[in-house]
Amino acid sequence: MADPPEKKMLKRIPDGDNIDRLSALPNCVLLRILSRFRTKDAAATSVLCTRWRDLFVSLPDVYLSFRVDGDASDRDRMFSDFVDFANRVIRQRNKASIGKIEVDVMHFVKSYRLAFESLLISAAAALSSCNVQQLHLSVRMDKTTERFSIPIPPGIFSSKTLVSLSVTFEVDWNVPDFVWLPNLKNLYLFEFRLVDEDSIQRLLQGCPLLEQLMLFVQPFSYESESEERIEVEVLHISSPSLKSLLLCWNAKVELEFTVVVQSENLESLFCSLQGQHKVTIDAPNLKSLTVEGHVLEVHINQSLVSIDKAVVQAEFLHNVTNHSDLFLRSQRAFKFLSGLVNVKSLNLSENILKALYFSQPALPTFRNLIKLELIPVYCYSFPRSCILQVLSNLFESSPKLEVLIFSEVFKNYFGEDEEFGSVFLQALPLTFIEHLKVIEMTNFRGEEHEFKLIEYFLKNGKSLKKMALEREAREDWKCVPEDCERILAFKKCSDDCQIVLKKKWDHITCPKFRQLLKLSP
Repeated sequence: MADPPEKKMLKRIPDGDNIDRLSALPNCVLLRILSRFRTKDAAATSVLCTRWRDLFVSLPDVYLSFRVDGDASDRDRMFSDFVDFANRVIRQRNKASIGKIEVDVMHFVKSYRLAFESLLISAAAALSSCNVQQLHLSVRMDKTTERFSIPIPPGIFSSKTLVSLSVTFEVDWNVPDFVWLPNLKNLYLFEFRLVDEDSIQRLLQGCPLLEQLMLFVQPFSYESESEERIEVEVLHISSPSLKSLLLCWNAKVELEFTVVVQSENLESLFCSLQGQHKVTIDAPNLKSLTVEGHVLEVHINQSLVSIDKAVVQAEFLHNVTNHSDLFLRSQRAFKFLSGLVNVKSLNLSENILKALYFSQPALPTFRNLIKLELIPVYCYSFPRSCILQVLSNLFESSPKLEVLIFSEVFKNYFGEDEEFGSVFLQALPLTFIEHLKVIEMTNFRGEEHEFKLIEYFLKNGKSLKKMALEREAREDWKCVPEDCERILAFKKCSDDCQIVLKKKWDHITCPKFRQLLKLSP
């Protein structure tokens, strides 16, 4: 009987055949395989045979990671071995190109400093000799060690090929006097400590093509064994090429501190600040703006004509001292919001609504505003009636609003002791509700006040196309079918309105409700 065709293709290898077919593959294939491993694991393949001995040093990317788990009594020797290995990997490249060098060290202690400096020198030398495009350096301090400084070789800030640079140092380091990174487009500085007012600007001036900057700042004063304490009062960020800026303050600033952002091509700005900050924005082409945390003032120099989205979760009334201070900060909040009149999508925290209550009663008209998300802040000391008054003014000032989102609706969101109907009419007048096309609640809990609000919207929304309700994944809609049935039973003013019930990250999967809600599978 003849063998099946598929069996004719199979040839049995004799038991004595020990041919190393893997090693016979070309270098490009083997390097492709080794690139799936961390550099340390790829180096372990050198024991297989002479064919593999130095193959790992030709990998296009170098990943070097040191972590001490468990007993750390011998970690000085272990770190010395790690640095020796890392230096070998980098120095034996023989000028072969390196796409990325990534160094990640955890539980860093002072005794590592000298050895680590030699590794930094090797990395700096590779930038010029191996045409490195990406360099990521991360050093995480051990909790038992005191703060100290590490000098970064000037060569790291002088490279013609570097496109992306990421530095995460919990130790102190300085920006060198000379910086020249002509092709750098992405710069990420984490745990950065401001040494002087010119450090960041000196860095930016040496990056003429920089497009994205992420800056996580530690306390802005600098202190070491050999230098006196230096107070920094202003952070100036100016770059004509910059398109995206993310600025985060990792520690609270007790004294007034000024941040100046200036870029004619800046499109996205994210500020997360803690303390007494004053922010000045001179970016006429800004399209996306996020401000959160504690600020004294956010001043916009030029009208933001192209602004598409703004997220305002800043606390303008943090640590108000007296009535005069309250009035001044409220006026600043009003002026800042007035600079966003051209925005199309707006996320507002109640923190700024509180400040607006004490400012001028008439809000500017947001003629382009289509989408509004309200982020509540649960506060017993601030009357809900005051928030409702500002909300009502805001709705009246948004004639083209189509999408309204509640990130959460607290029990007292529209008052507790009053009748819901009269409160809704005050805060959400019918003339406003009639124009809405989409309403969303992103943290629906199934409480009575939420059902009443949904019923009010469905009953009066003449133009409503979608009502979307989202629950936590652990509170799946399938577990509460009575909630679904109650919502679906509400009378709808708009026959075209679709009710969408979702859980976090996903739509419901129950076939019954999918059919009822006309959801696609």
